[in-house]
Amino acid sequence: MVLDFLIAHVSDLHVGSGEFMPEKLETCIDEVNSLSPDLVALTGDLTNSGFEREYRQAKNYVEKFKARTVVIPGNHDTRSTGYIYFEEYFGEANQVLDLGNVTVVGVDSTLPDNDEGYLGRDRYLWLNRNLGKVEKKDFRIVLVHHHLIPVPGTGMERNELIDAGDVLATLVSNKVNLALCGHRHVPYTWQLENLMVITCGTACTGYVRARIPQAYFIIEIKDNSMKITLKEVGGKEKFLRSIKY
Repeated sequence: MVLDFLIAHVSDLHVGSGEFMPEKLETCIDEVNSLSPDLVALTGDLTNSGFEREYRQAKNYVEKFKARTVVIPGNHDTRSTGYIYFEEYFGEANQVLDLGNVTVVGVDSTLPDNDEGYLGRDRYLWLNRNLGKVEKKDFRIVLVHHHLIPVPGTGMERNELIDAGDVLATLVSNKVNLALCGHRHVPYTWQLENLMVITCGTACTGYVRARIPQAYFIIEIKDNSMKITLKEVGGKEKFLRSIKY
């Protein structure tokens, strides 16, 4: 399988928070649009408290991305029954996109008014059923808001996806190539068997740890390899790794 597919992975906008930085988000959007990616993956926490006014504002920003976008909810989006507004503004929280030789699956890991996440048996079955329909040659991407592996430097060596082990086993057994996450505002990458797990930072809030800038990922899938670059919003790029798949 030889692909030429470019992804911009953006997360944790927190529109409506006191730390929201609209100028950073505008810069991020302009930078991403200049790349002309095939997909913009937004892995949750678009809003801060799940209020409709925040959803309206977040929707206006997301619509400025010129590329195809896929959006999943984060724990902040489902606060205050915000999951109702998520579906009104962004559609189904669990979704499957067939993009030719690339299949993208977004899965909702949120528990209303809880910071921790959980999929559970019903969603394992849903993942198995939908990933089982994918052509063997297709590149498989799964989006989930909560991180699948503990993130260094966050002060917590525990997963906030309660059933992360079962979820990872489900992804690996279904030969998923790439899992995109958010939540902790610390960018990091891991490789587990043939699965690449990428946790994105925040693109546009002040909720960052020391010396971690607002940033997003650029993921280039080409010639049976995956190149991963971290891009500081309004700043430099840092090449992280290139792997064969």
